[in-house]
Amino acid sequence: MKKQTIQQSCYFTTKRLSVEGWAKHKSSETVFAQSVIDILSPKVTQSLPDGWQNIDSISKALQWLKDRDADSHFLSVTLSGSGNIIGYIFIYETELATKPYELRFGYLLAEPFWGQGLGTELIHGLLLWCEAIGDIKSISGGVEKHNIGSIKVLEKTGFTLSEEKGPSDQVVFYQYEFKQL
Repeated sequence: MKKQTIQQSCYFTTKRLSVEGWAKHKSSETVFAQSVIDILSPKVTQSLPDGWQNIDSISKALQWLKDRDADSHFLSVTLSGSGNIIGYIFIYETELATKPYELRFGYLLAEPFWGQGLGTELIHGLLLWCEAIGDIKSISGGVEKHNIGSIKVLEKTGFTLSEEKGPSDQVVFYQYEFKQL
């Protein structure tokens, strides 16, 4: 039997959220692309790379989806009950794909959902999923120093400041180490 990728196997729910690989939405790719346009507002993408900016058409959103699918395990975050996609998680395996895995991740939520505890709930759910998998040594993510909300999310969920250097002086990394059995 073929082993599932992280993207295929990553599915979890929390009290208010459901997370799964975006491939589930490929049959309605244009509708999914509209969610990309709705979520990637200037405030959401202000500190992200150029390829994440000004996604304001279906064709740009489809290209963005193709790029994310090529460079990460790309997951959609849906608000339970409504079925509305409100964000994304991006998981990256380290260059040495040996077990136990060391993962990197990023996430974003649409502006209307900021400040409601959904980020903390999302990352807590991600950590529980990682623990259930059992093959994950650590997970880390970078955050801009001025993004106090995301820093608080990481700290509340047990991440600690890493000594790893970011791509600029404005980015710091936080890491979560799993207890090995």
